[in-house]
Amino acid sequence: MKRKILFPIHDENRPERKPYVNYGLLLINIVVFSFFFLQGTRTLTWGIIYFGVIPSYIVNGERLWTLLTSMFMHADIMHLLGNMLYLWVFGDNIEDALGHIKYLVFYLLGGLAATFIHIASLFVTLPSFGTVGFDIPSVGASGAISAVLGAYLLLYPRAKIRTLIFFIFINIITVPAFYYLGFWFIYQFMMGVFSLTGLSSGVAFWAHIGGFAAGLLAVKALGVKPRFTRVTVARRRPLRPLVVSPRVKRPFVDVRVEKDKVKILAEMPGVEQEDIEINVSGSEVVISAEHGETRFYERILLPVLVVIQVQDFYYRNGVLSFSLHRRK
Repeated sequence: MKRKILFPIHDENRPERKPYVNYGLLLINIVVFSFFFLQGTRTLTWGIIYFGVIPSYIVNGERLWTLLTSMFMHADIMHLLGNMLYLWVFGDNIEDALGHIKYLVFYLLGGLAATFIHIASLFVTLPSFGTVGFDIPSVGASGAISAVLGAYLLLYPRAKIRTLIFFIFINIITVPAFYYLGFWFIYQFMMGVFSLTGLSSGVAFWAHIGGFAAGLLAVKALGVKPRFTRVTVARRRPLRPLVVSPRVKRPFVDVRVEKDKVKILAEMPGVEQEDIEINVSGSEVVISAEHGETRFYERILLPVLVVIQVQDFYYRNGVLSFSLHRRK
């Protein structure tokens, strides 16, 4: 039976802040792995043993510094690329919501929580299978990244994830974060339960589970709010009246009213993303944009009341797309 393989390419939820900390984490992980990998297999193996978390040492209060260093070590190229892909796709929005410093603290604490949950899971198998797992080094950023995924699921459940799928043919599909990350967690949990039988797969599934839960709970406890900043609100330029210039165009607009939201699409070719301004008031939306001699303006009366917060903002190939939650 053929197996489906999914890879996230990017999300359609662009942050406002430049994710400098996320860039730094990506760079550190790549540089550290390259440093050991380029010196050969023996050096990489030594690095994993010396800088990785070995549970037996941690339980005895030894080599505690590996709790930190293990987050930046990876076992092979695929291990590195898989983790960095998820960090690249999902980390920027969490940094946007938390801020740079809080995001770094959140990331590191999430990694620590993941490691402790992994060690705790070994005690479950201890009576039946002994201390074998306690001597195996654990490395990788996946525990900390799992905390990022948990936070993303809570903050941006409706964000669209562009996903590359390998199944007979290669396709690119759009999946809501709720389903993508929800199924990811279910898989981790199922494999984590299976690992308690003592049959090791070489993957610390309980680190993923623990990191994910820690990230979700931390965001919930701190009351972090999502940031939807795809709209240029502060940059207000009054447009000249429509009768003044024939160059002011009315975009073609399509409004789709769904159960819990209203989705709006508008064709506005010839402008840049930063030129677009959206103003929402009750049941009215005003879209405007100006780029050189090209100007668009449209006032839309919606059939329902909406929340004054633009979400899922996306502009590509001259088509603007965004959604508004219906007011309850």
